[in-house]
Amino acid sequence: MSSAPLRTMAPSASRTSALRRSVVLPSITRPASSSSSSSPKKSSSNASIAPTPLEEWTLPRIHLGPTHTSRYSQHYNTTLASDLMYMTYSHRLSQRPAKPAPVEPSLTPYEANRPRPPIMRGNRALRTKTTQITSDSVPKLESVIIHTMVKEAIGNKSALLSAIAAFRAISGETPNGGGRSGSSGVEVIVAKKSAAAWKLRAGMPVSVKVELKGEAMYDFIQSLVDFVLPRLRDFPGIPLPPASTPKNSPASLTGVVSFGFGPTAMSFFPQIESNTDAYPKLHGFHVYFKTNLRGENAHEHARALVSGFRIPFHRR
Repeated sequence: MSSAPLRTMAPSASRTSALRRSVVLPSITRPASSSSSSSPKKSSSNASIAPTPLEEWTLPRIHLGPTHTSRYSQHYNTTLASDLMYMTYSHRLSQRPAKPAPVEPSLTPYEANRPRPPIMRGNRALRTKTTQITSDSVPKLESVIIHTMVKEAIGNKSALLSAIAAFRAISGETPNGGGRSGSSGVEVIVAKKSAAAWKLRAGMPVSVKVELKGEAMYDFIQSLVDFVLPRLRDFPGIPLPPASTPKNSPASLTGVVSFGFGPTAMSFFPQIESNTDAYPKLHGFHVYFKTNLRGENAHEHARALVSGFRIPFHRR
């Protein structure tokens, strides 16, 4: 074996050794001992760069404000409110003179300091006054309530966990969530009365509800209209009450529009659909739209307000 390869490798080996000798490692300063003469100066320098203790750290206060305006809230303020004012305004109510205050008869000394007996009006609901719709009292949504009844919770309280988790995902509501003091989060409703046929006792948790207000209310309506309703099979719309329904019934005098959905509708919400396996069971739910309307034609005006958010209705 010739020595040519060894002679060719020698220069490279010498170069690598030279490179290693040329590398200068940075000097690491170590704290001097207390016996050295320069200890006072080094101790003062070390004290100046000592780290701040964890107890003295102060974090800046971060406040996350609204990043954007809800599209449905903007639609109500710019378009729907003026349309409802045009559709429901009554000139007769606005031009009707105010009724004079009734003159009550003078009370005898026996009746002066005694409570009056209630006036019996039969079994019919008290007919409230018609709300005068003006520019200051345009029909508007006050809140949206989502409610579900879990019958399995009668025998097992943990059956409510899936409903609570689903409602938190859909609504995004937690106690005082988002800095809003009026937010109560998801509430657990207990039974008020006992029912021996269903093995139900008073005080047992049986249902879950959440009330949405403000921007969270409009965000829920947008998710319901854009993602849930178009994907329901054979969905004609919300059924209207029959024409034979009396106009002075309690349901007609309150401006509340309610309807229900099955468990399939809950799976169509984007918050649930992205992780359906995290919820052991999906439940049907009811939605209540509460408005500021009371009195005659309150239910009809409330339906007109709800239909302005692209929620369809149909006659049975």
